[in-house]
Formats: sequence, structure tokens, C-alpha cells
Amino acid sequence: MKEHLPFYSNEELAESDSEIKGKRIYPCRVQTISDSVVVSFGFEEKPVYGDVFLATISFFHTISVIWRNALEAGFTIRGAADWGPIFWNDKEIIGPSFINAYSLEQNQSKSSRVIISSSLNRNLAKVFMEVKTFWNDEILKILRKDNDGFLIINPHYLYENDDEEEKERLIMRLKDLRSKANHINKEKYNPLLTALNSEKFSLLSEDLGNY
Repeated sequence: MKEHLPFYSNEELAESDSEIKGKRIYPCRVQTISDSVVVSFGFEEKPVYGDVFLATISFFHTISVIWRNALEAGFTIRGAADWGPIFWNDKEIIGPSFINAYSLEQNQSKSSRVIISSSLNRNLAKVFMEVKTFWNDEILKILRKDNDGFLIINPHYLYENDDEEEKERLIMRLKDLRSKANHINKEKYNPLLTALNSEKFSLLSEDLGNY
């Protein structure tokens, strides 16, 4: 799985901060620590709205690619996403946002899901209130409100839009992994399968910023 992670070097990330052929690109930094995968995106101190929207979509998409690759490799993931200060270099990453995401993953994720922190949730709500673009709806499609009120990356984002055959293949893959898990770990697959077997609906803008 690690061989198929979308890694970018610091030089490539720095290069992406400049306009290339009139277009902006938004690669995320991806690194592994033991059995964890850390996805990060660094903003300017005062990012413009377009960068916030497109980088957020790139961030969520990168996580979904890693998640799908994990499933193909024989296991699923759980995690959390946060917005806040962080420090990284070629070898390490640390800071309040990293610690908060780790704490949420350990204490709140529980089942196979990626939850959105209150900081990221409030920031998205703030941006949505200040500007309306085509990208607002795109972000809402990526997110879902879970049964306990947490916003999560929508499991339906793990397959191509409206590709029912791919969706069924994903469900069968998860059922196969669940059948091979021990009794306790079997339960961690159930909420994910329940979400995939329910309607594919987008998050509502009024669901943002409520925690």
C-alpha cells in the first residue's frame, strides 16, 4: 500500500505554490509514521477563498485515494482531519493540529471512518457563509453527517460518481474483509457498510459548524 501512496517531496510542494502554465495545483504532503498515514496541506497565512476550496477538495480526495488503496491491500482505515498550526520538515511533523487529529482518531473514530474536527468544521462553515461558489457543493458531496453528529468523509466518495458496479464491488470487498476479521473487529466494518447501503446524499450547508 505504501508503494502506491501519492508522495510529494518538499521541493515539489514548494513548486506547486507558484503558477504553472497559468494553473494552480494543490498536492498534499503525505508521510507514514509506523502504521499511520499523515496527510497535510500548508496554507499561506491569509489564504484566498479559491485556495481554501480547492486545497480542501484535494485534501479529502487524497485521503479517499489512500483509503481505497488500503481496502485493496486488505484492510480499512480510521482517522480524523483538523485545521490548525503545524510544523513539518523532511523527517518529522508535529504541532497542535497533528496532536488533535491523533487524539480524535484514537478516542472518537472507533469504527472505520474519517471524522472532521470542530476546528475544521467551524472553518468550513465560516468560509461557506462568506462566499458561494461552485466548489461549495463539491465539498458538501464529499462530507456526510454520521449518526453521532460528527461530520465524516462520505463513504460514497470512495467510488466513482453513480458507478453502481464499482459501488457493489466496494461493498463486496468490505464484506470479505469483515468475514476475515475477529469478532470485535467485525463490528468496525458495520457502520461503513450501512452508509454505503443507504442513500447517497450530500451534506447540507446548515449542518456545518454545529460543533
